[in-house]
This record gives sequence, C-alpha cells and structure tokens, in this order.
Amino acid sequence: MRVTVPASSANIGPGFDCLGVAIDLPFHLDVGEPQNPSAELDHRHPATTAFRDAGGSGPLFAETRIPPGKGLGFSGAARVAGLAAASLQQSGAIQYPKLLIEAGTLEGHYDNVAASIYGSITATNNHSVVRLPCPADLSIVIWVPDSKTSTNVSRNRLPTSISFDAAVNAVGRSSVLVAAIATGDLDAMRAACRDDLHQPTRLADAPESAKAITSALEHGAAAAWLSGSGPTVAAFVERDFTQAVSMSFPESGHSKILEVAPYGISVS
Repeated sequence: MRVTVPASSANIGPGFDCLGVAIDLPFHLDVGEPQNPSAELDHRHPATTAFRDAGGSGPLFAETRIPPGKGLGFSGAARVAGLAAASLQQSGAIQYPKLLIEAGTLEGHYDNVAASIYGSITATNNHSVVRLPCPADLSIVIWVPDSKTSTNVSRNRLPTSISFDAAVNAVGRSSVLVAAIATGDLDAMRAACRDDLHQPTRLADAPESAKAITSALEHGAAAAWLSGSGPTVAAFVERDFTQAVSMSFPESGHSKILEVAPYGISVS
C-alpha cells in the first residue's frame, strides 16, 4: 500500500495558523514493501511515530522531495501519511474529520495538515476546515534558501500578545484575502497578503527571505509570504510571470515553479 500526501505552505499572509495551500511536492509512504526504491524509516521519523501511535504495524518506507526544516510542511505531510496508512490498515477507510484532529494535535496546529489532507487551499479553525479552489492560472513559485528553521524555536520567539488595533487589522486582511481567493480577485489578494503577527519577527532573522518576498511582488506575484515558519518564501504567481519571479530571487537559495495540488491524500 502506498499513501501519497502533498506538501503544504501555511501562514499565507495574514492567515497565521489558519490558511494553507497544498503543493504538488509529494510525500510517498509505503507500508510493507516499497513500490519504488525508497528508504526504510526509523522509529523516530514523524510518519513512523504517527503510524505506530495509531496502531499501525509493519515496516515503512518513504520517498519524497519535500525538504525538512524549510517551511514546506514536511512533518505535517509525514504525520498525515502515517495516520492515514494506519487507518487504512485497520479499517480499510480514512475518517477525514478524525484524521484532521489527530494530525493537528500531533503537529500543534492545523493549517499544514488540513492542506495536506484535503488539497487545494484550506481555511481552518481548529477542527473546522473549508476548502477553497485556487484561482485559475495561478502557480506556486517557491524560493528555498540554504538555511533551515526550527519551527519550535521560531514559534517561541513570537510575541505573546498584540494590540487591539493589530488584531482588527489581522482579521480584516485575512477576511479580505479569503474572499479574494474565492472570487479570483488578484489585486485584492496582493493588497491583503501582508502580515504583522509573525512575519516581522521571523524575517528579522531571515533578511534574504524578506528580500525574496519583495522581489516576488516587484516581478508580478499576486501574493507572497513566508512559508510556515520559513525560511522558504512562497508566492502565488500567474503563469506568464513564473519565470520572471523565479529568476528574481536571491542567489543564496534555489527556486522551483510548482502547482497547487488540487487533491490531498491518495492511495495506490
């Protein structure tokens, strides 16, 4: 059995811990025997711990191009795959609401795992999730620097409180961004995809990522943001501008032109 789960980019603009998008960078998890040459996972891998904790048995093998520690939902995709594989092994079916709760609990937040489970763009509030189709003709362009980021360390540096005005602005931008995505209003997406909750703190430690966001917007991106806790930057880009955006990024990393994954978990 092979369970395939897409990568994800979370914290889209003002959507801190609630907006995510699935990316066609797959995590393949094989139970029993690998379908293709792939590495057997040890007991510490997040897919293994999720699989075992959910009652799964047997050796696990993984094949993926999702880089760990880069803000592209590696651990979230691995945990979703492990939990889904255990559910299929035990009952022959995936209970999606239960899977969302279990994966979100393990991950500590729901935006990454919701996108990996359901695909496309997702808005979450703990156990609730709404799936949005991606506006037509948008690709995802990512810039991946050579450095890594620890999500836990990065999260612990965030402010513990914000002003009332900052909260209102965050809610407003997030609301406009979701409405803009739903209606395909790219100008509104660009205007609303700004954040004051987590990006200023994180970008202060990642100046090249800040440059990448600015560069993407200057070269035609419809929206650009720090992917997860970083240091990767992701952008929604119309296909006519993907090459220009990709080539504009700092030389201290590499870029990829990818697509939004329209579906989440698949089984073969």
